[in-house]
Parts: sequence; C-alpha cells; structure tokens
Amino acid sequence: LWNALRLVKMWEGRISNSVDSNSNQFAIQWFEERLAQVNNELETLYKDFRLSEALKTIYSLIWDDFCSWYLEWVKPGFEQAIDPKTYNKTVSFFEELIQLLHPFMPFITEEIYHSLKERNAGDDLTIRQQSSLKSNDNTILLQGQLLKDVITGIRDTRNKQQIKPKEQIELSVLTLNPEVYEPINSILSKQVNASAINFVKETVAGSISAVIGKDKFYLVAEQPIDKGSQREELLKELHYQQGFLQSVDKKLSNERFVSNAKAEVVDLEKRKKADAEAKILAIKESLAGLG
Repeated sequence: LWNALRLVKMWEGRISNSVDSNSNQFAIQWFEERLAQVNNELETLYKDFRLSEALKTIYSLIWDDFCSWYLEWVKPGFEQAIDPKTYNKTVSFFEELIQLLHPFMPFITEEIYHSLKERNAGDDLTIRQQSSLKSNDNTILLQGQLLKDVITGIRDTRNKQQIKPKEQIELSVLTLNPEVYEPINSILSKQVNASAINFVKETVAGSISAVIGKDKFYLVAEQPIDKGSQREELLKELHYQQGFLQSVDKKLSNERFVSNAKAEVVDLEKRKKADAEAKILAIKESLAGLG
C-alpha cells in the first residue's frame, strides 16, 4: 500500500493539461467492474460472518488486481505525464480500496486516506459513506482476464526464448474473435513491448509461436529462433493438455458423476474439454509449422 501510494503521489506532479486520453479507458472500466464485483462478494461474506475470507478477498483485490495489474496498465511512460481522468480515477479507486480495508487496519488506512490528497476538517475515512457499486458487465471482466492471461503468456514466451524485455517484438494473433481484442490492444502492446499487433488467418513464417487459451500468437523478434527450444516447450504443453483432457474425459464418462453433479458443474467440465481440445489442435499446428 505504501509503495502504491508513493507511485500515485509521484504522478500528482506530472498531470498533463491535455484532453483526457482514451488509452486507459478499458483499464478504468475493468477495475470499476472488479471493485463492484468484490463489493458484492464482501456483502455476502459479511452476512455469513466469514471475516477471514473477506480479508483474503480484499487482499487479492488490492495486491493482485490494483497493484500488480491496474497500476501497471495505466502507468505513464518514463518521464511522461498522466492524463487528469486517469489520475483522478486512480485516486478514487485507492480511496475505495482503503475503505474496504479500514475495518481490519484502521490506523494505516486513515493515514493513507489523508496522504492521498488534501482533505477538509472532519473528512475522515472512519465516517466516510460506502459507495453503492453494482457490477453490470461481465464481458469487461472476461476481457480483463484474457488480457492478463495473454500478457503473462507472451512474457513467459519471451523469457523462455531469452528475448530481453526492452527488445520490441511484432505480435500477430490468430483468433476467431479479433473484435474481443479491440478494447485491450493498446494496453497489450505496451505491456509486452510490441511495435505492432496484427490479426492473421495463417501461421506467420519465421516466428515464435505461443498458444494462449484458444488463440495462437506469433512473435517476430530480431534474434534468430531456437526451434529446438520452441519444440521442447510445445511438446511439454501438449503432454500437459493431453493429460488434462484425459482426466476430464474420465470424469465425464463416469455416469455417477454426470447423474449426481449439478448441471452447471457438468457444463463446466464440458467447456474444459472443448478448451483442451482446441489447445491441443493449436499446439499440433504449431509443431507442424516448425517442420
């Protein structure tokens, strides 16, 4: 929290005078939805007196979603200014977060609340009214999860291929749903240091491939491709997915499980099977492309 506060306060002196940018619009919308979603979860947990779970939920929201993802997505480049809308929304989110944490850590959160910006006398966190938030758009939450998965997957691929973080790549995406990426493209390119993101309909020659979810990603870098290393990683992932598919098939072929489990549980297993089959097909295509 203190490190996050220092980062946000550092931006305070670098707010631009220009018109608000739309580059951070998705990040703001996504965190608004996450905040509303967690508020709804906490309401249920408090009613059931599950305080330990409530605290873990708040911790995950602050550390995983706000500090690890949101702040990284909206952070301006080196010595660049931040637009007023993004800065003000970030401060507002910070206030909401420490208010959620306040019952568990009252003194630290009160101190941070007054450090975020100047307050009028009597404007204290302990008497601040809780905001009423309702989550309405699950699509944004799913796109946010996709963005996190793709960033993690591309960074992992870069690391395995020893592509330095500062080295730019050209990224191509083979997907049946390119429109899903439209709101997240600007954040994705910044987070994986891509000079361009292209949507293709076939394998990109001379590229490093990665399978993330049901989509395939092709990275083109200046350094030569280590086909042996790439084949090894793909075979490892293929072996894992085949084992996973086998375990799901075993569960779905169990009549007792199918008869006794809730319909949504069975549907989830069927979706897992379909996802695994799609990943296996994509991996095999990538292996074939290596020659």
